[in-house]
Amino acid sequence: MLNYPLSIQSFEDLRKRKCVYVDKTDYVYNLAYHGKTYFLARPRRFGKSLLCNTLRSFFEGKKELFEGLKIYDLEKDWIKYPILYIPLASGNFAKEGILYKRLSNCLEKYEKTYLGVVNSEEDLGIRLQQDVEEVLEKTGLQTVMIVDEYDNPLINSTHLEEDKQTYRGFFTVLKDYDECFRFVFLTGVTRYAKTTIFSGNNQPNDITFDKMYSGICGITHDELRDYFTNEIKEFAKTQKVSFVEMLSELIKWYDCYLFNKKGIKVFNPVSLFNALSKKDLGNYWYDTGTPTILMKRIKNTVFDITKLKNDIEIGEDELEHYKDDELTTDIVPLLYYSGYLTIKNFIDEERLYILGFPDYEVETSFFKSLARYFYGSPDSETGFKYSKFLSDFRTGDVESVIERMKALFCALPYAHDKSLKFVERDFQNVIYLVFSILGEYIISEAHLSKGRADSILINKEYVYIFEFKIDQDAQTALNQINVKNYAGRFKMDDRKIVKVGVSFSSDEKNIVDWKAEF
Repeated sequence: MLNYPLSIQSFEDLRKRKCVYVDKTDYVYNLAYHGKTYFLARPRRFGKSLLCNTLRSFFEGKKELFEGLKIYDLEKDWIKYPILYIPLASGNFAKEGILYKRLSNCLEKYEKTYLGVVNSEEDLGIRLQQDVEEVLEKTGLQTVMIVDEYDNPLINSTHLEEDKQTYRGFFTVLKDYDECFRFVFLTGVTRYAKTTIFSGNNQPNDITFDKMYSGICGITHDELRDYFTNEIKEFAKTQKVSFVEMLSELIKWYDCYLFNKKGIKVFNPVSLFNALSKKDLGNYWYDTGTPTILMKRIKNTVFDITKLKNDIEIGEDELEHYKDDELTTDIVPLLYYSGYLTIKNFIDEERLYILGFPDYEVETSFFKSLARYFYGSPDSETGFKYSKFLSDFRTGDVESVIERMKALFCALPYAHDKSLKFVERDFQNVIYLVFSILGEYIISEAHLSKGRADSILINKEYVYIFEFKIDQDAQTALNQINVKNYAGRFKMDDRKIVKVGVSFSSDEKNIVDWKAEF
């Protein structure tokens, strides 16, 4: 049985525990000898911290940890460089001054290790400059600086301008004292504007969209077969399916991330390892949490989540050169960098990316996260109770379905200006959320020959056909179902057909009427 590296970020710990390690050390070697300063953006829980830690062990010259890996015979010198390691993936950065303290603590550890004395300089930029110059003079070696999840403090900051100012002073040293650094590597979910990292001269080499590094994080199809064939076979036995069918299910649930238009597709490693380890196709992405910044942006814009029914187009420059900032209103790039959308295609003539959900797990995670953010936990009084909705649909209780929808609308914090565009957005989003989440358990269809019904849900006993209207009566909605014969394709079906017309009032901001035909 393989020992999976779940919750292990330390490369040294992983190797000593004899955990399975998908060999990415050829990427480490290329980074070390084909450049100097890099930035890599990848979604959360995608292996960035392990990559940073692998780079750290390499530059610490720990040759014994790499025995049997690709880099072992490639590297000849195994020099032990001074390491300034700055892990920022965790911590309560909402508190004022925490970012400053974290950077100061990392510098203190670096100073004690390589200088034997703590620098009392309060300005972090000046302190870093003094430190790297003294270390170079004392050891004759340049410093290797690794910053893991640099943007996490900014995402969670409640003193954003202050923290950006801290970064501006600190990271300017990378440009002004370049000769003191052997290698610099920064990771994050996205780039942040006004931090000096991505402005001016000597910007880091951004390998986020680099074809050469498209497989640096995640598990490729070749790696899945090379490392996990036996485990997939065992998984298939427990599910009583063939190897091919099991592989197909893994692809459906966890595959299809693409980080370069001509790159290689990868699986989400955390989700894949959990599924193989537990032999269960679960929604592990949802359990890792959703970036708060993403939910806030969706809440504060008029973005219509129903657009995600289809793939979304975005310009090449808009996506590749995106820098996040508190004034940003377009959430599509943020959805991509957060891992909820990925590259599906690229139109060369128009320089357009086509983005969509990468897999089934992420799609359902997105809608569940939205429901939890807007309506609270399913266990709360106003929470989105999936099981209750399912029960109503299974028993044909349309009245209870409508009452639950009304409760969701009541829980919405409408815009202070009561703008109609916000009201319509929330109406559409609630309906789409309900049927998208329930679509995890019930077949959901909407495309018909004579039109498009708003929502159709099918279970073992019933076929539900819904039509929703804003500021029109419920009978008008019901009439549309009949006039366009949305039920026609189901007449030979043994299940009961339920047609439901629903009226939503923009003044009342809720459902005010509904009619059903059985």
